[in-house]
Parts: sequence; structure tokens; C-alpha cells
Amino acid sequence: MKHGIITGSSRGIGLATVELLVNNSKTKVIGTSTNGNHTLIKPNFECLKLDLSSSSSIDKFVENLENVKLDFLINNAGILLEKWDESVINLKQLKDTFDINLFGTIELTESLIPKLNPKAHIINITSDWGSFSEQNFDAFQPHYKMSKAALNMYTKLLSKRLEHQNIIVSSLDPGWTQTDMGGKIAPRLPRDVAKDILNLLNNNVESGKFWHQGKIRKW
Repeated sequence: MKHGIITGSSRGIGLATVELLVNNSKTKVIGTSTNGNHTLIKPNFECLKLDLSSSSSIDKFVENLENVKLDFLINNAGILLEKWDESVINLKQLKDTFDINLFGTIELTESLIPKLNPKAHIINITSDWGSFSEQNFDAFQPHYKMSKAALNMYTKLLSKRLEHQNIIVSSLDPGWTQTDMGGKIAPRLPRDVAKDILNLLNNNVESGKFWHQGKIRKW
């Protein structure tokens, strides 16, 4: 039986990924939501409460895992607070965004590293907006973009640190997807991204890379 965690599993990409993963009865999935509630009822799925902006919530979440050993961790939870046409830095929004998209994600990951099995896989869901090679780069969404760029660097650093444990660390750019964040006119569906995530998990890919639709992309 494989065990894994996906944060932000109550909607969007997180929910679609959980729905795919639990189709395999030999995979036990632990999801998270800010209130601990979830619509999915499966014998190989449970949802735990987690607020990534709170260290005490992260500590409680990890404590509730008890002695479970993990084969994968998908850091999917994230927020976009600014309007799509905002370019001016709002320090409160910047701090709130980093608290969840970066600091909370890193704090959770660092707490879970001792629970990872050899050959486990950490996938950080980042974004084209967090890349330095974005083709249509503009000044908008600055807080979100900076948080995801920093998370990409964490992927590269962590992949080097965990080489000796044979733990794979990846960033994944889902592309423009129909979620609360991406809107209804986006070309990709959450289940399309979920298939990309499952493909990464099911293959022995090179660590420390940035993936998009099954291919390594530029940072």
C-alpha cells in the first residue's frame, strides 16, 4: 500500500488529483482542506484540517499522521489574492501570499521529510507565472509570481539536498486551468493536470526539474 498527501484537495486540481489517485485501491491518500471537510467518501481517502498560514495547524496535522510513512507529497494548496490587472505591490497581500504559497508549504514539507520513504516523490505545483522564461511576461500578479518563483528555487535546492535519499523533487506547471483561480475560459481542465501529476508519480523521472504536460520545461 502506498501512502501520500495532497494539500488543497477540496476543489480544482487537488480534487481532480485525489479522484484519480483513489481509483487505485493500493493507494491511501490523505487530503487537506482549511476546515477539514471534503465531499469525497472513499475507504482509501481521508481529509485532515490544515491551514498553511499557521505553524500550530501544521504541527497538529503532522502529529495526526502518527507513524505513517509517505511515498508522495503533492504541495498543491495556494492562493492568488490580487486582481489579474494589479501590478503595484501590496505588502499585506505579499506577506499573506508568501505565508501560504511559500513559507507554509516549506514548513510542512520540512516537517514531513523524516516521514518520506526512499524513492518518495515531492511535487510542488507552481506556475508558468513563477518562471523566468514566461513568454508573455508582464507586471501583473506580482505577489503570486514571486511566491511561485521562490517555490521553484526550493524545488531545485531540495532536490540537491535529498539526492542521497533517492527522493525525487519536482515542480509542475499546470498551465492555464479551469479553477477558481484560472476561471472558466481556461483551455485546460483540472483532470488534465491530474493526469500530468499521476504520470510524474508513476515514472522514475529526473529530480530537480520543472514539468509541463509531461515534458521538462525551462525555469
